[in-house]
Amino acid sequence: MADRPAYVIVVGGGKVGFYLTHRLLKAGYEVALIEKDRARASSISAQLGSCACLVGDGDEMSFLATSGIERADVLAAVTGDDEDNLVACQLAKWNFKVPHTIARVNNPSNVQLFQKLGVDIAVSSTELILNEIDTALANNSDIQRMPLEGTDSAVVRLSVPRGGAVGHRPADLREISSEQVLLLVRDGLEIAIDSPLQVGDQLVIYTDRPASDFLLDAPVLLSPVSL
Repeated sequence: MADRPAYVIVVGGGKVGFYLTHRLLKAGYEVALIEKDRARASSISAQLGSCACLVGDGDEMSFLATSGIERADVLAAVTGDDEDNLVACQLAKWNFKVPHTIARVNNPSNVQLFQKLGVDIAVSSTELILNEIDTALANNSDIQRMPLEGTDSAVVRLSVPRGGAVGHRPADLREISSEQVLLLVRDGLEIAIDSPLQVGDQLVIYTDRPASDFLLDAPVLLSPVSL
């Protein structure tokens, strides 16, 4: 009997789930994508014709039982809700004996909890990005710049110092307002990028400007729009 391609179930049809499924299909895997929003599932089916897109909740045992999960090699739960991802992985692991479970963790502080509760691999995108920057940069300064190979752009990470930036949103600061803010991290947790800044916050920015442009010790505030 010929070896069959590995069967992967992806729970969550957002951007992460869509592109993960696309890459898995290109690599020759058999993939079923579970998405509870019917319109989103229909759109995905139209774009990824070779994917079985199932409409339902991936954290419900009765629905998972209809997905062919008993023969799945991997279940990857990548929704934007940590609780849903944890439940889906636990059901797959303990009720359906899926050998490998992977969970997207939106709150980095949940990584160890997921691992303790039986998830094989818990992945925090926030933690991965910050670790990559730390690995690429040898110094421990408050402002770090990581060039992106083949481009004039870079990822800059900066710690917010005491001073005029505190209490203002990134979009209020002329030094940052025109840049693409990728992450705003406080006490190890990703928060909304339009939050007022606090001392010690970590800002991660995509830019083509030098790191010295983002000192923020005496930031220039944008003038409010007159009505």
